Formats: sequence, C-alpha cells, structure tokens
Amino acid sequence: MNEAQLDELLAALRNQASVQTALGQSIERLALSNEQLVAYLKSREPDPDAPPYLDGSRPA
Repeated sequence: MNEAQLDELLAALRNQASVQTALGQSIERLALSNEQLVAYLKSREPDPDAPPYLDGSRPA
C-alpha cells in the first residue's frame, strides 16, 4: 500500500467515524422525540365524543 492509498484509507475512516457519530446523535434525538410524544399522548384527556372501541368499551 503506497502513501496515497494510505491517505485515502485514513480519510475514508475519518469520514466513516463522523458519519457514525452523526447517525448516533440522530438516533438519540429520535428516541427522545418518541419519548416526548408518548408522554404527550398519555397526558391528553380522552375525547368524550370518541367512538367506542371495537369491543364496545369506551375510552377511560
């Protein structure tokens, strides 16, 4: 492996590391967003005009 090839390999590895870091950060933000969405949905008052569930029961 000559010096130019080694430089290319090192550049590719640096790029891969930065892409993996960005991907990890994006996944963490998505997980937080999902947690916040679940918390919001759980905190909402049930709609009194909502249709019954398929088993005939009503939302609590």
